[in-house]
Amino acid sequence: MIWKRAPRVAPVFCAALALLSLISPGCRRAPESPFVSDGPGRPVIFLGLDGADWQLLDGYIAAGRMPNLARLVKEGQPGVLATIQLPLSPLVWTTMMTGVSPLEHGILDFTRFNPRTGEREPITREERRVPAVWNMASAQGRGVAVFGLWATWPAEPVRGLMVADRFSSFTSRDAQPPPGIVHPQDREAWARAALRRAEEETGLKALWEYLPWLDEEGYRRALERPDPYADPVSALRRILVETRVYDELARSWIARQKPDLAIVYFQGTDTIGHVFAPFAPPRQPSVAPEDFVRYNLVPEIYFSSIDRMIGEYRKLAKKNGAVLMIASDHGFLWNEGRPERLSSAAAATAGRWHRDEGIYLLWGSGIAPGAERGRGRIDQVCATLLALLGLPPGQGLAGPPLPGSPELRGETVDYRRQYRPAPAVADAAPPNSEEIEKLRALGYVGSSERSRALQGSRSTRTAASYNNEGLLLREAGRTAEAAAAFERAIALDPGHASALFNLSELLHREGREPDRSDELLLRSLAAGLPEGADHAARRAADFIRAGRADRGLRLLEGAVASLPAEPRLHLTRGRYRLERQECRAALADFEEAARLGPSLPLAHASVGLARLCLGDPERA
Repeated sequence: MIWKRAPRVAPVFCAALALLSLISPGCRRAPESPFVSDGPGRPVIFLGLDGADWQLLDGYIAAGRMPNLARLVKEGQPGVLATIQLPLSPLVWTTMMTGVSPLEHGILDFTRFNPRTGEREPITREERRVPAVWNMASAQGRGVAVFGLWATWPAEPVRGLMVADRFSSFTSRDAQPPPGIVHPQDREAWARAALRRAEEETGLKALWEYLPWLDEEGYRRALERPDPYADPVSALRRILVETRVYDELARSWIARQKPDLAIVYFQGTDTIGHVFAPFAPPRQPSVAPEDFVRYNLVPEIYFSSIDRMIGEYRKLAKKNGAVLMIASDHGFLWNEGRPERLSSAAAATAGRWHRDEGIYLLWGSGIAPGAERGRGRIDQVCATLLALLGLPPGQGLAGPPLPGSPELRGETVDYRRQYRPAPAVADAAPPNSEEIEKLRALGYVGSSERSRALQGSRSTRTAASYNNEGLLLREAGRTAEAAAAFERAIALDPGHASALFNLSELLHREGREPDRSDELLLRSLAAGLPEGADHAARRAADFIRAGRADRGLRLLEGAVASLPAEPRLHLTRGRYRLERQECRAALADFEEAARLGPSLPLAHASVGLARLCLGDPERA
């Protein structure tokens, strides 16, 4: 491929145009405009829709609620993206943008400990060890623009614009943004003006489209709550503000500056699921009828607004001769198994609602309509963007490009050698309380996880980051390293339920340290492990099937002591006692299960079986 460099623009003329807002003031720093393609490469507009899922979108397309997406599906190449384990947004989006595993790029959690203050804060760009695709494109002379993607604060110098992920979080109580939210810095006032407009325009009247029953008093009460994501009304407003501001900034910049690569990230497509999937039709028994009526249409209306935005980006892509690419990091359980309430718990639970299949879609010049949906992996996204841009492949990056995209051409480039991470801003950022509360409310950070690093610790890493590292290592078959990572997580936080359970499971599967394995499992139950009763029952069943009934019953004794109000544990222990003809002890378990779970038919039936065992058929 041949790239022609545009003629040099005189600095005085460039500055004059900047004053007229015809080009970016960043022109003063990079006097030569981006390269112009004379080959197959073309500009790319990439829309990241967090948690978008074909299972939901196909239904909206069929119902006529997303006509713009329907057109792109018909005219372009849609596909399915297999995500990684764990399907957690910062890990996955960074893998998509770097083409390497979280074990290589270093983003392993939603949060970290600030190295200067020790406070927990959202994960930062400082933890990333490798270049992202915007670094690769910048190094190759391309203009880029990045809006809101995970782990981009502090905004790093690029050949163009970066609006970091902390930009829209500094609202409400967090009134002052930290340094480094926008690069170049002289674009910050422009960005903050857009945020003020989004805040002002997203009031009660804007919410009536979604919540026509909402009155002034209910709106005021919702906004006064200390955690905006704990109430559906205030959560919806925050989602709409964030969606609106990133859309306004991105579309105005793309229309004016025409970057070679624009990446626009919308978290609302995932957050809307965590907050409103419990209320979606059909109504779940746990949802009150009045709440179902109030909130059940919110997801459909929100995705209709996303569809309108998609239509505007399609027009921009056509006007700029660009390829429009849409992708998600994972899917979401909108149907069976969806959340019944907000995910907040002692342990982080949000990942339970993520499906393993995300989406992708390619549309534009040079993209042939796909007769069938392609299938790929999220780590192929970086190679796909390089191929669309006409840039050479990267050494050590996952590939090939996704089905429907062009092939990578040219000699392989070691983009890491070109990458020099920009130093962090000197001043410590103020605590980002709203974003941390949001992560807790949505279940991404457990409510029992410590808010500060251990005294004297200089590490930025959280217990969750080591736990996630252990899971990735276990998935890769590196079990000794996985065990060491789980141990480090427990050393940082002895009550980290997931790490306790994961180490326990690893030891159990490898037949090592059985006493410690059981002890770790019981500690995880006491620490609030989600579905802990089921895990304990399965472990006990493993022992009993292996002819080690005594160990299985001892484990159940400990599990009942840890979770005395869990009827399933009493039922399980009672069943094994009944098999051993310990009829009176079994009866006590079954009666307790019936008391704790009076609506459980199995508990009452089991009481009858225990009475038969005792020779009392009449009472049975």
